[in-house]
Amino acid sequence: MRSFYLLLKDDSSGEPKRIDFEAESPDFALQIAQGQASGRDMELWEGAMRLGTLSKAAPQLWRLS
Repeated sequence: MRSFYLLLKDDSSGEPKRIDFEAESPDFALQIAQGQASGRDMELWEGAMRLGTLSKAAPQLWRLS
């Protein structure tokens, strides 16, 4: 398993949140990230490498940049 973490952008409370987790690969990490985000913008990281920024584009659609 590989180590990943999410940085959830601040919500109405003004506090960003970090969630550490393990996944088999970046594509599985992305699936986990989508379930943890609760519609908030986020960054997905593997160690010191940022894999991408995700933002909610529609109810069932995420934009990855």
